Amino acid sequence: MLTPAFELLQDKTYLTIIVKAPYAKVSDTEIFIEDEEVRFFSKPYFLRLNLPGKVEEDGRESAKYNTDDGSFTIKIPKATEGEVFEGLDMLTKILTPKGQTSAESPLIQVLDSANEAPNPEGTDLEIDEDFDWHIHQKVYVEENIPLDAPTYGFANTRCGVFKRLQEDILEVVSLPDPDGCGLTERREKRAQSEEDKFDPDYYLADLYEDDGIQDLISYRAPWEKQLKSLEQVKFTDSEKEKMRNLPKKEYLLEEKQLIGVYLGLVDLLFAYAYNHRATEGDDNVESAWTVCNLSATLSWLDVFHSLEDVVVSSLRRSLCYPLYRQWAFSNKVLTDTCQILQLGKTGVLKCLLEMRDILAHSYPYYILNDLYITDYCVWIQTASDKRLASLTEALSMMSVKKDTVGLNLCTLEAEAGEENDSNVDVITESVSQISLHPHKGVLLSTSNNTKDSDDDSTDSESSSSESTETDDESTETDDESTESDDENSKIGDESTKSGDENTQSDDGNKLVVKYTESEDRCAGNDNHSEKYDEDIQIEGMRKSENVINKNKTNLTEDIKQANESLAKDESSLISVVHMG
Repeated sequence: MLTPAFELLQDKTYLTIIVKAPYAKVSDTEIFIEDEEVRFFSKPYFLRLNLPGKVEEDGRESAKYNTDDGSFTIKIPKATEGEVFEGLDMLTKILTPKGQTSAESPLIQVLDSANEAPNPEGTDLEIDEDFDWHIHQKVYVEENIPLDAPTYGFANTRCGVFKRLQEDILEVVSLPDPDGCGLTERREKRAQSEEDKFDPDYYLADLYEDDGIQDLISYRAPWEKQLKSLEQVKFTDSEKEKMRNLPKKEYLLEEKQLIGVYLGLVDLLFAYAYNHRATEGDDNVESAWTVCNLSATLSWLDVFHSLEDVVVSSLRRSLCYPLYRQWAFSNKVLTDTCQILQLGKTGVLKCLLEMRDILAHSYPYYILNDLYITDYCVWIQTASDKRLASLTEALSMMSVKKDTVGLNLCTLEAEAGEENDSNVDVITESVSQISLHPHKGVLLSTSNNTKDSDDDSTDSESSSSESTETDDESTETDDESTESDDENSKIGDESTKSGDENTQSDDGNKLVVKYTESEDRCAGNDNHSEKYDEDIQIEGMRKSENVINKNKTNLTEDIKQANESLAKDESSLISVVHMG
């Protein structure tokens, strides 16, 4: 028989059941209503629902069949008008028969086959004709598991599982010898493994080079949008199908087990939220590895006893194993975990179903679905709303400092900060020691004609430190005056009376000398500050500042090259002046 897809709706008076059975034989359809149970039968479909409230058959019930989509719409009156049936979207819970638990023992257990009745037909040992008789077969013998054997799995109720697995599947968990390692030893080994795995350089790199991480932090996850919009979380058709395929059972847990289950849920949701934010909701081939290694429950079969233990473990592992290892990113994931819990059982179940699907398609991590995730998907549908709300509130108030995780994060950051400050001081000191001598300044010449250069010649006469400028200007003025009739006379006059002659020159090149101390020198000399156009001077200083800021490391080499070039120019200019 097939279990059809179905949906439950309600109002104050009626419970509406929509059953999708496109291949049903409508003429043979039967519907039974009895208190909290409704049974639907129409070959090849069978559906039995255990409702959270009572319904009654009093003549007001009705059923319609829609031939367009092959669905039955069944309306049943509530026994108590106005009663609200809780958890109608928890399909696995509704499909579970009343009184069924997960502690069922096998229906048949063969203890001794000596008294087994013979098969009259003698065909019970028939072997397929293609059977290879040369293969040595060894019947698996279940080992006796001691009562004090280490336990793990959902609610810490499983043991001896890994002894039956193949060797390659054993690598699904980081814990060596799971069936021979107690809880205390597991935790000690896990802490040591995290200490060994933590990479200070990796952590500091993500701390200071976080452009990509900041983009992930600003990513808006679905639960953030749902909380902001206040929309009711709904299951998709695919999720409903997955819920129908879950095992139908209930759980009888002691208080200690129940606390461990709730705390383990936080651990699982943190791992899920990290993967979702790191991939921006687009799962990849590494998603199963990320989820399993971030969760101490899945990788080390650990069991937690306090909320602080869970948070510290999650933060530690997020700084040791995955791709992004930054404190701010891990705290954002912790906020995501709290927001998922705020959505209630529906939001949590959606995440668990997606996590189950991630592990189901990744070898060998699918084993962890059998140990943990599938049971969590079934259990969460019957979990206490009050306890879940209390856990959410406690988690939202939880504040963990860097010192608490035990990885010396504060010390690492302080040392890295001091080293960076020291490097900055060294660079600043090196730059401050670099100076430009006046006779080795960088000369910028222009091809435009100038109006008057009287101030240039006056400056050259009053300051011997700027003789290079005067000589260069004299030479260029000499070149301009070669067009006159008496060249030799004007060259002589320019060398001795350059101020008077240059006032009559129409063409000349401005020489702009960039000095690192030019501002102080210009401020003390009014005549010199007036010889340059104000806009050109400001633009020149701005460009000089940008060049220095962008090329600190290459400044020494640039100055060296400029000095060598200017030394040659100076020599040639001095020679020309002496000749004149």
